[in-house]
Amino acid sequence: MNSGTTINIPKLEISPQEHAENKPTQESIAAATRLLRETGLVVIESVLPRDWIAEINSAMQAVLDMGEDAHHGTHPMLEMPFMDARIIDNPFAIPIMKAAMGEKIFAYLPYGCNSTSPGSDIQWIHRDSGQLFPELPFALPVSTIVVNIPLVDFTVENGATEVWPGSHLIVDDEAVRNTPYNVCDEERAAQLPSFQLIMPAGSVVVRDMRCWHRAMPNRTEIRRHMLALVYFRRFHHSPDAPGIFNAQISEDIWSNMSEAAQEVYRFQAHD
Repeated sequence: MNSGTTINIPKLEISPQEHAENKPTQESIAAATRLLRETGLVVIESVLPRDWIAEINSAMQAVLDMGEDAHHGTHPMLEMPFMDARIIDNPFAIPIMKAAMGEKIFAYLPYGCNSTSPGSDIQWIHRDSGQLFPELPFALPVSTIVVNIPLVDFTVENGATEVWPGSHLIVDDEAVRNTPYNVCDEERAAQLPSFQLIMPAGSVVVRDMRCWHRAMPNRTEIRRHMLALVYFRRFHHSPDAPGIFNAQISEDIWSNMSEAAQEVYRFQAHD
């Protein structure tokens, strides 16, 4: 298997002051937006406390161990600790996305979790979202973004996600864009550079959902979790979307969310 050429991961280096204040400067936001536009993603390393991330990881494992049949009443992902502002209103991801997609971005809850189990196989190369107008010979600006938060250190051994930078700008031919998840064949992908998202737990990844990517084999004995929150440009609101987007969150949770977070999740039902 040829997984492409190893290259530098597009990272936003933040200052100690930004880290301490939990807030990026306008210069950092501009730099991150440029990386997102040019490479399709930007990584901000170690912006969330490791001890807290470890607690989220344990809570996430407990939810997954329960299974879908054990969810009664409020969805567990709509309760604390998963509704913490550091996740749903991340102070580094949100301003980058607003700079890239406008102030009126929105999202649905509950969000997801990408997990790779020990012994898992390599995933097919795919996009999570195709071009907005796939018949055009060029790519339009980003309209869907996923924010990923690794709950453990991502390594080659535990299957850190492989990504092809710049692939968000590739326009697929008709045969490819009509396949599920816009699958890319191995031969084509091998001609372009890629990297695995090796990063510490508690990092934040802001990624254009058109980027080619895949999960890699987990050769450890520990399940690898990564939170996944999807955000949209304003025109993407789909009130008839799948039932997961109709889930209600409790008034206690809603009332404790910031006004900015309530604006982002404004289409979400709540008691």
